[in-house]
Amino acid sequence: MQIINSIHGAKGFRAICCCAAAIALTALSCNPNDNPDDPKKQEETRLPSEAVVGEKLPAWAEGWLDIHAISTGRGECTFFIMPDGTSMMIDAGEIVTSTSSPVSVVQRPNADTRPYFTQSRYMKHFLEATGHSYLDYAVMSHFHIDHFGTPHGKGYTKSSEGYTQTGMMAIFTTLPYKKLIDRAWSKDDPEYEFVKNSSKEYSTGMFGDYTEFVKYATGKKGLVMERFQAGTDRQLTLCYNAAKYPSFKIFNYGVNGEYWSGSAMVDAYGSGIPYENGTSCISLISYGKFDYYTAGDAGGNTNMAVPVAKVIGRPVEAMKADHHMSVNCLPHGQMSILQPRVIVTQSFAQRTDQPMLSTVEALLDHKYYSSDVSLYFTCIDPVISTPNANLYDRCHINGHVVIRVAPGGDEFWVFQLDDTNNFYKVKSIEGPIECK
Repeated sequence: MQIINSIHGAKGFRAICCCAAAIALTALSCNPNDNPDDPKKQEETRLPSEAVVGEKLPAWAEGWLDIHAISTGRGECTFFIMPDGTSMMIDAGEIVTSTSSPVSVVQRPNADTRPYFTQSRYMKHFLEATGHSYLDYAVMSHFHIDHFGTPHGKGYTKSSEGYTQTGMMAIFTTLPYKKLIDRAWSKDDPEYEFVKNSSKEYSTGMFGDYTEFVKYATGKKGLVMERFQAGTDRQLTLCYNAAKYPSFKIFNYGVNGEYWSGSAMVDAYGSGIPYENGTSCISLISYGKFDYYTAGDAGGNTNMAVPVAKVIGRPVEAMKADHHMSVNCLPHGQMSILQPRVIVTQSFAQRTDQPMLSTVEALLDHKYYSSDVSLYFTCIDPVISTPNANLYDRCHINGHVVIRVAPGGDEFWVFQLDDTNNFYKVKSIEGPIECK
């Protein structure tokens, strides 16, 4: 620099620098990879809400809340990316079907791809935007195979560690999670005797696999286990920048047939023992004005749905349908309080009572509450939807469902994505919907 200054002076040096910068800028602008009309570049610069039908859903961005109902046709799996990048999975069902099974919708994206692998690949794709290659939380709502996996069927083999690679256990091998929360874990109860004594039925065939998985993952892989705690918002918290998003919280309302009344835990079954659905973990996820309710299978077929709704005591923006919107779920006593604007049903049964047609009709025709509701179903077989087109033509059916909440929680969008391949292209767009 001293040589240039001595020959050309300061003005000459500045002129050379300006000329060099201009040449560099010209070279950059001529780079075909930086063409502003390039669809890939446009996709990368879109806001999370700027989706286009027929194109990939834009990535999550900091400050947004994502809720993904992943469609496989073989069980439930919901994936969350929170405003600071904290991630969570609730359930990872993997049902094996047969020609005699009522659960026989076409598997997504195809019959050759295991459901756990589809779930894992989906979450990895959207996790890229967070910079993480793991999940912070995995929550098992209750011990049924359509929520955590089944050991039976072709290709379902035991690992060298002694447990079957299926559902939530198989996902851990492809997409590790740091903490696993279920309704029963205790360091003093490694065989989960609590489950056997607290439910009239559960997925007995899975228990040896699950207990062996927990022993292996906690002992060898550093997995942290916790029992789901009701009556608190301090168990499922933001991991990276909670101070920046004070309006975000997850409050746990119920588990094991008990619910938080606002001041104490209440046993909804008294001296009785619930069926497994009634033991489900129940939470309300809130971000600003936005609320999302999720309760596993604890619907109107249990003693939990209406009492918990009464404790919440206000409308929510969206919810996951309890127990796939099956018989007696989403009753008037619950829905007249929650009044969701959007209901997502993780449906996968080829039967008219899951979802229950009378419930679909009651919701669409305002028999429970006066506000409009949008119904989203992950999988409805044509043998069900075609003869009931008067109802299902008014719904959004077949595909992954994404609820995407804007920073601050004042509005949200709902996207349905093509589930027949792995491109995650948008099928439909609804929004923005204002949060009340």
